[in-house]
Amino acid sequence: MKRLKLTLAIVAGATLLAGPAFAQLAVKAKGAQKVQLNDSIRKNVISWLSAAPMENIKGTAPNVKGTFSMDPANMKAVTGSISVPVKGMKTGNPIRDRHLAGKDWLDAKKFPNITFKITAIKSARAAGKKANLQAEGDFTCHGVTKKITVPVEISWKEANAKTARVAGDWVKISTSFTISLADYNVAGKAGVVGNKVGKTIKIDATLYGHTVR
Repeated sequence: MKRLKLTLAIVAGATLLAGPAFAQLAVKAKGAQKVQLNDSIRKNVISWLSAAPMENIKGTAPNVKGTFSMDPANMKAVTGSISVPVKGMKTGNPIRDRHLAGKDWLDAKKFPNITFKITAIKSARAAGKKANLQAEGDFTCHGVTKKITVPVEISWKEANAKTARVAGDWVKISTSFTISLADYNVAGKAGVVGNKVGKTIKIDATLYGHTVR
């Protein structure tokens, strides 16, 4: 009987830790908050790396747009999406930039944006004003949508005199993940992928937003 009680206590404790309370931020905001990305806080830029035998290409994807819904009392309920225009992506070489946006590669004319939409939070852990999530969502690139899961760190900064230039609380969102060009039918010119362009692309994003009433 004692062993049964102990087992039930462990199961109950695990259930409690897995629930919303364990994914709760220690902030004053109550209920679902709309968070909108804003370059006035700090520039929202996604960086990416193509590592290949002949060349490493580092690029940026500015002009990120996005909104999220976050309930600080239950970070497992986070939803939202971001969008990045292909045409503005930079590689440090204007000619290569044009190739990147061209028909052989990302085809900005036909597929103007790369997007990621969160569809579920697989897990969430919070401590203080930070939360770590495993976010599942639809990543769309070059007209192809794939379901992926990415790690996301969220840091919450409550409104104060130093943040007054933008209304509301500030929120920082960070992630890092890798995609395969083949998954999105990005083939480029024959012989380039796997030689001068990596078969996979590492993506890093640090985004800044604020709560909107």
